[in-house]
Amino acid sequence: MTAGPELVVLVGPAGAGKSTWAAARYRTSQVVSLGALREVVADDENDQDATADAVALLLAIVDARLSRQLTTVVDATNGVAAERAELLAIAARHQMPAIAVVIDTTLDRCLDRQRQRPGPLPGRRWGRAVPDSVVRNQHQRTVASLDTLTAEGFVQVRRVD
Repeated sequence: MTAGPELVVLVGPAGAGKSTWAAARYRTSQVVSLGALREVVADDENDQDATADAVALLLAIVDARLSRQLTTVVDATNGVAAERAELLAIAARHQMPAIAVVIDTTLDRCLDRQRQRPGPLPGRRWGRAVPDSVVRNQHQRTVASLDTLTAEGFVQVRRVD
């Protein structure tokens, strides 16, 4: 990590351990979790239909924190360059370094973790478990991003497992 305040963008598929990694290293106030914001807007962290509203809140929170030069960790899959570009633009606007932390967990381990998570509660459309096809796609995007993160503008790229 850098010596001062920074934007930390976690990159990894569902089940990689992003939230666990962040919780072990940062204060709760420093971590902006897309799942937690889905819960704020929809009373359900797993409600994928709430993602657009949750992303809007996430970007607003990141902007507010970086304007105050506060270390901020974005806990989401962040597997698409366009998603990361929005975060990098906010960091650049506030002259904050942005680092990417790729949670490098094997596909089999991510799939196994997802299979142990609960499905939807009665009356709910979404559960904590993410379908295998989605995890495979997220893992593939994570691996592919390793070649582009530095060129995208991250000052540092760390791989952790």
